[in-house]
Amino acid sequence: MKKFFLSGVAMALGALACASSWAAGPAEGYPTKPVTLVVPFAPGGAVDIIGRLMAQSLSETLGKPVVVENKPGAGGLIAMNYVANAAADGYTLGVGAAGPLTVSPSLYATPAIDPLTAFEPVIWYASTPGILVVNPALKAQTLPELLALSRAASSPLTMGSAGSGSINHLMGEYFQKVASVEWLHIPYRGSSPALTDLVAGNIQVMMDIVPTAAPFIEGGKLRALAVTTPQRSAMLPDVPTMQELGYAGFDVSSWISLIAPKGTAPEIVAKLNQALNQGLQNAGTRDRLVRIGAQPEGGSPQRITDRLNVDVPRWKDMIESAGITVQ
Repeated sequence: MKKFFLSGVAMALGALACASSWAAGPAEGYPTKPVTLVVPFAPGGAVDIIGRLMAQSLSETLGKPVVVENKPGAGGLIAMNYVANAAADGYTLGVGAAGPLTVSPSLYATPAIDPLTAFEPVIWYASTPGILVVNPALKAQTLPELLALSRAASSPLTMGSAGSGSINHLMGEYFQKVASVEWLHIPYRGSSPALTDLVAGNIQVMMDIVPTAAPFIEGGKLRALAVTTPQRSAMLPDVPTMQELGYAGFDVSSWISLIAPKGTAPEIVAKLNQALNQGLQNAGTRDRLVRIGAQPEGGSPQRITDRLNVDVPRWKDMIESAGITVQ
């Protein structure tokens, strides 16, 4: 009996040692080779720029190269599918932007992923606030004046966007619903041509994001009336928030996160989260984000899940109620 007892203890200790070894194994020494970071849009835009900041920060902290790979198309779903189907070993990660994660799955007829179940969230890295802008010739110096003008007009004011179903289109539709106002949507192929037409006076209103609208605002070519996040933009601190102007709880934005394939070991997720949280404490990194109009975020992976649980149903309802289709 005694011999059996000792043997049982030995077996139990052995099993515990194996379990401990397994638990530590996935993150032990990780990464041992270069990591690929997949960006869902073409080079040069805000998501790509912020993704490259993430890659640089991860590389510096983890001590291994992080290679950026752009896979644009289908509203970001090509990249998201690629990441969702990659090996869950921490060597293929994705830049999870608000559009591909919360809009595209409801906008396209046959989405192949559910953002709430296909990924392991790592970190909410940054937000890019929405901003309501108008042509300076429009007789509206403030948001209340714009709404009064809209309601008194004999025909709807025209609202440009980066395209049907784009995040700035949905932010514009959402504001119209909240403010009980109606504008005529004019979709473009990207923010740049829409902003160009807004500056020229061919359209009158647009909801865009701070990084792309700020140069026009600072140059006096557009007038900014309100930002869509609870905090003012550090890049445009004089522009009030929707909440300050009476729309309590108004909080919509484009945002950028880091995601990993479902099943990635919790230890690896924790290591990546810690690395980027650490990087966000760097004054140079924070300054670069602010200079392009982004708000540094950070925190636990749960913040992304919480935001997905708000944004996915909100944009799904908006797409259905407004009858938005891809063009």
